[in-house]
Amino acid sequence: MDTDEGDTVLMTVHAARRPPSLQQAARSLGVRQSDMDRTFGVVPIDPDRGLFAVKVRSASVAGRGGGGENRFSNPRIAPFGRK
Repeated sequence: MDTDEGDTVLMTVHAARRPPSLQQAARSLGVRQSDMDRTFGVVPIDPDRGLFAVKVRSASVAGRGGGGENRFSNPRIAPFGRK
């Protein structure tokens, strides 16, 4: 998936020594790699603690129980008011 292909959520993944690949992040989240935003990639949040963020297609994680502690909304940011 590339950026702006539908609704997405931001999710956190943990890695021990270095940033995970998209494939590793997808596996740890239980989603397909094609549901991950390749353009966004893997973004360090707190590398010392092994915490990274990825952007995932919302539909791929919809309806799953639990795991909410690593799922964050990703609202679109757009101008408003007069053009």
